[in-house]
Amino acid sequence: MKLTSLEICNYRSFGPEPKTICFDKFTGIIGHNSAGKTTILNAINVMFGNSKLRKSDFHTEANRIDNEELTLKIKAKFDFFSGDNDPNDNAIPSFFESFTISEPGDTPYIKILFEAKWQQGNTPDGVIETSLNYLVVGEEEKRFPMSMLDRSKIDVIYIPAIRNPYDQLSNASGTILWRLLKQLNWKEEDKKQISERIVALDETISAQEGIMMLEQTISNQWKTYHTDSRFAEASLKFGSTDLEKILKKLEVEFSPAPSDQIYRVGDLGDGLQSLFYLSLIDAFLEMEEKGLEEVSTGVTDDEKTLNVNPPVITLLLVEEPENHISPQLLGNALFNLRSISTNANSQVIFTSHSPSVVKRIDPENIRHVQMDVVEKNTVVNKICLPEDGGDAYKFVKGAIQAYPELYFSSLVILGEGDSEELLIPHFLKKKFPNLDAEGISIVPLGGRHVNHFWRLLNMLQIPHITLLDFDQERYGGGCGRIQYALKELVELNSSLGETFKVKMEDVGDVKNLNEVIDEISQWELTPSYLQAWFNSLEKMNIFFSAPLDIDFLMLENFKEQYISTLDDTEGPIVSISGRNVKFSQISEEEKQTPEYTSKLTAALKHTLKEKSTDGSTFLPEQKELMVWYDYFFLGRGKPVTHRLAIDKIDELSKIPDVFERLGTKVEAMLRGDQNGSEK
Repeated sequence: MKLTSLEICNYRSFGPEPKTICFDKFTGIIGHNSAGKTTILNAINVMFGNSKLRKSDFHTEANRIDNEELTLKIKAKFDFFSGDNDPNDNAIPSFFESFTISEPGDTPYIKILFEAKWQQGNTPDGVIETSLNYLVVGEEEKRFPMSMLDRSKIDVIYIPAIRNPYDQLSNASGTILWRLLKQLNWKEEDKKQISERIVALDETISAQEGIMMLEQTISNQWKTYHTDSRFAEASLKFGSTDLEKILKKLEVEFSPAPSDQIYRVGDLGDGLQSLFYLSLIDAFLEMEEKGLEEVSTGVTDDEKTLNVNPPVITLLLVEEPENHISPQLLGNALFNLRSISTNANSQVIFTSHSPSVVKRIDPENIRHVQMDVVEKNTVVNKICLPEDGGDAYKFVKGAIQAYPELYFSSLVILGEGDSEELLIPHFLKKKFPNLDAEGISIVPLGGRHVNHFWRLLNMLQIPHITLLDFDQERYGGGCGRIQYALKELVELNSSLGETFKVKMEDVGDVKNLNEVIDEISQWELTPSYLQAWFNSLEKMNIFFSAPLDIDFLMLENFKEQYISTLDDTEGPIVSISGRNVKFSQISEEEKQTPEYTSKLTAALKHTLKEKSTDGSTFLPEQKELMVWYDYFFLGRGKPVTHRLAIDKIDELSKIPDVFERLGTKVEAMLRGDQNGSEK
């Protein structure tokens, strides 16, 4: 049995339009603060736990009339059988009469509907009426009351963000320790032996001379205060012989402790206390599972170790498991929570806004929560990865686990690789000194599968900008990059093929995009024609580092700063007539030699890579830059080279045009214009 979906309507941040959240056996709910993560857990707790409704739990619209009746609905769906349709599900006998099957051969399920209504009463809090029903949806919707017995078979354990395991270790009603001890099957012989030993301990203590003197003194003084014969004598006892009262004195101690010191839960640090809280829950659920095994195997009451009739499923709801825990121990906590979820009788749902948590769980198990900025209602999305399970799936999954902060960003900038990850923040700091404060994340993609990231970020409604390499004259580059971007944009939005416009001041009418998109990679575009396409794509939040990539762009703008990072023994060399000449010191006469031409040709081939063309679209000075490109970026590490050079760039006095435009776009999008248009 597994909770597979929850539909919420008019509860807290969920508005009048019902929203459905799908669950796995192990599900993480992530998002910004106050987006609705805890609301989802509380909705489950309201249905099956101990949470009580208040008027403030009902979602209200801005134009609501005071004292108007309020309603909310929460609908849960539970599926039965495991993934391989194993019929050995212990929950089946409990809920068999309420099964629904949509079609022959389908997996059976039950739906449970919780409804609540608030009305003005004779108190300020008003009156709240609730109902819990099985829901059968066929030709017409039918409801059947869910009994309290059936409700008790679905248990909820809620672990709040602020945890106090010491409270749970007192044997008070409702605590974890109390629930654990209540599961034990205390046989009469065991109770008798424990009572006899307590009596023997009391007698041993009372036989001590000092204790006898103390008892006599207390009794004598006590008698001077009253004359009631029923309470004449006072004596000191270790404790009651009643088993339940004895168990209230149990405490957990940790060993081996240094210097024979006794350590209890309150002596642990906050992180270990939080972990011990989780371990208590783990122990409780394991005991329940053992109880289910005893029930299913028909062990007699006398032979049982446990005397329980556990629920058929326990929903473990955990808020922010990362609290107080170091990243290393956090991995252990998540591993154990995932292990708990594999038990037949338990399911784990937790919330988090920590990238450290997100990078340790599968994206398929994530539900992304955010607040709709217009409607002010919670929106929930499942993370959808490429379906084929191939290279794209592996790459995208790995990338979002490596950069989990993208889920919590106000704006994501997608770049090609390490260079973008370093350089984009550097040039943006002129407008945004603190990118973290603005919620901007830079995510490098290696130039692969960017279309899947567009689809993911569109689905999560996270604004994003992409900076791609133009790769002029490289295989698949140049106009092929424009074609790729347009095809993927049309794939995401089919109407774009009819509405996409390119302003061409020096060109005649342009055909419909759908009619020309297959031809684009073959076009020989003039600089002005090319810039027109760049301008149009930038309106779609796609920028290009032209003519090649961001590394070449930096060399074109800051050649002297890069060269200044070298010492006298460094730099490219040209061997001319048996002499090694530094490339930076080549004379105009030496530039006419075959050796110099050969150096340029080799650098061009290395820079443009395999299957490239002849470099005819590049200017002579650009071809010379390719020698430096070959030396700096193909022969040395890119991030180190860029880091040394940007330290020599004076106060961002000169910023490449593409970064100026990109910064303006970021500024516009952060103030709420998702298309980033000028205002």
